[in-house]
Amino acid sequence: MALIELRAATKAYYADRAKTSARIVLDEVDLAIEEGEFVSLVGPSGCGKTVTLNLIAGFETPTAGEVCFKGETIVAPGPERGVVFQEYSLLPWLTVAGNVDYALVSSGLPKERRLTARNEALAAVGLAEYAEHRPNLLSGGMKQRVAIARLLAMDSEVFLMDEPFSALDEQTRIALDQSLVELWKEKRKTVVFVTHSISEAVLLSTRVVLYSDTPGRIIGEWKIPEGLDRSAGCAEAEALRREIVEALPVTTCGF
Repeated sequence: MALIELRAATKAYYADRAKTSARIVLDEVDLAIEEGEFVSLVGPSGCGKTVTLNLIAGFETPTAGEVCFKGETIVAPGPERGVVFQEYSLLPWLTVAGNVDYALVSSGLPKERRLTARNEALAAVGLAEYAEHRPNLLSGGMKQRVAIARLLAMDSEVFLMDEPFSALDEQTRIALDQSLVELWKEKRKTVVFVTHSISEAVLLSTRVVLYSDTPGRIIGEWKIPEGLDRSAGCAEAEALRREIVEALPVTTCGF
């Protein structure tokens, strides 16, 4: 049994209160994600990638079909499915340590264990020395590392990441991508990662899933060997990137 399953998952947003018309954004998507996978979702804007993430997180429910975690239907958010948002989501009045602590308040852990979990998580993302800094003193990349530290401290089984590095400069983004790969290799968390960058997807993932234009359907999947050389200039990785780019659907959006 897969860790996460979407079974004919469909999501529609109604255009009026009478629910006489609706826009379908996700159309009977079937997707199974195994424990320990790093799956990137790619495709045109508006194709349902973030909606898929929200369904797995429990922020939304499908209009039809089912979304399951460990065989149980997802009906609400839970700490086992942590989220790193595209926008920075830190509480500005708390320190870095305080933001991680806040995520642990409802964990039921004794205070000493919470402190240990917090400190280990901050060390894992390289922010131990910034524990008493407030978010306004952090760069964008550091803020997203705090968000990742929160999931590590909570020991979330699944990391749901919605374009977490898209607002960063290219140099910082590359550095964080590489750090994320190393962290995944160490912790072996299950990661579902939304990105518009095919290069980023190839760099990070064990599997890339391609969505059609809206309404979103899965139109392609590529399994990527963990041992693949993904460094710049690697012919095999570049060929895979080109193959995915060539499979991208023609979009219907325009001006």
